[in-house]
Amino acid sequence: MSVGDLLARYSTILDELERRNVIRARNAPAGDHAERLCARALGGSLLANSQKSADVVFDDGTTVQVKCRVVSDPIRTGERQMSVFRSWNFELAAFVLLDRSSYRVRHGVLLPAHIVESSARSVGHVNGHRFILNGPMLNHPDAQDITEALRSAADAHA
Repeated sequence: MSVGDLLARYSTILDELERRNVIRARNAPAGDHAERLCARALGGSLLANSQKSADVVFDDGTTVQVKCRVVSDPIRTGERQMSVFRSWNFELAAFVLLDRSSYRVRHGVLLPAHIVESSARSVGHVNGHRFILNGPMLNHPDAQDITEALRSAADAHA
């Protein structure tokens, strides 16, 4: 089975667990998958899991924090809210939206960290900053659409 087929089967299992009120979130393998796709698509290398603040590094030392969400069609309220940022020790942020039913890349965007930080909201009780990947961020002049590169990386790895 391809990686996409395995993730789609996993999605079906998650649907049933959600129906039974066993789970509330669906992002378990999504983050690791997105990190690998970003490394391949952007020509970088994965950093060790223990690396704080960044997931991918380019040969020139530029670091990338990867955030991923699994989204419905249509996207539900709250599904574009990314996991919190706890530090800003990276240069770029890659955001990946995966389709809930197939885990295919729905959308990907790369933004400079300073743009993300200026748009994020501090949330004390989680000791971090919350960022929502909304329309203005997707269409920001400094945003780089990486959707096709991510899809190509996923197809090459299938």
